Formats: sequence, structure tokens, C-alpha cells
Amino acid sequence: MTQRKKLELQVNRPTEIELLYDECVSGQNQYGAYFLYAVKCNGQEYSFFPPESLHKELDQYRRGDRVLITRLSAFRGDKLVSTYDTQAVGTAQSNDKPKAEARDDLSGVMLQCYKDAININSQINGLGDIDKIAVTLYISRSKR
Repeated sequence: MTQRKKLELQVNRPTEIELLYDECVSGQNQYGAYFLYAVKCNGQEYSFFPPESLHKELDQYRRGDRVLITRLSAFRGDKLVSTYDTQAVGTAQSNDKPKAEARDDLSGVMLQCYKDAININSQINGLGDIDKIAVTLYISRSKR
């Protein structure tokens, strides 16, 4: 089995990865569920253990697909909360498996509202409520 260094994402720094396999390796350990992806980043192969929320995003991609991931973090009270922004950079042409269905328009709007709310909250040193900011943005944007 190939040993790869572990890929760690930097906060607020976009990282482009290429998936090396169609499926991740998943399982359970004493810390809960884990998801292991073999990825290529800057010409080197890495092991990547995304949190479950990011795994759900990455699961729609296949071998050869390139994805730009940005880790966004902000304090919520005393706790540091991270979310992940993913964008397809390139997709492999010869995938046998179908892609996951695209989200409807409003769920994409809500996701963007949460990303924007985290960004706004970090600019005001964590003094805001991310949920309230996101819902306010969603209401405003969905009426357009």
C-alpha cells in the first residue's frame, strides 16, 4: 500500500486537488466516521481526510476531476467553526459513473449565504450570529 503524506488545508487559502480514484476509503474508528481520499496537489500525492460535510461535496466528483477547496473558519463564541467552499476546476472526460444531481437553485443560494455570513462574522471579530446573518441574506437574495 502506498504511503502518502497527509494533506492539511490552510485557512482562507484555496487549494486545488485532483482525485486519484473514483471512490474514497471510509470506515469507523474511536473518533467516528472517516473518509480517506488519495489526491494530487502541486504535483505530489497526498492522503486527505475531509470532514463529513466536505466528503458529501467531494463524493460527487470522480477520478481525474480537479476541485478547488477553500477552508473558511470563524469563531462562534469560543469555538472555531470551519466550512468548506468547493469549486470544480476541471472534470475528467471518461467517467463511467454519473455525477450527483445538481442542487436546486435555492439550496445553492442558502449555501452561499452561509459562506458569506461566516466571512462577515470574521470581519466583525465573531460578534454576529452566523445563522441570523445567513437567514437575513437568504431572505433578501431569494426575493430577487
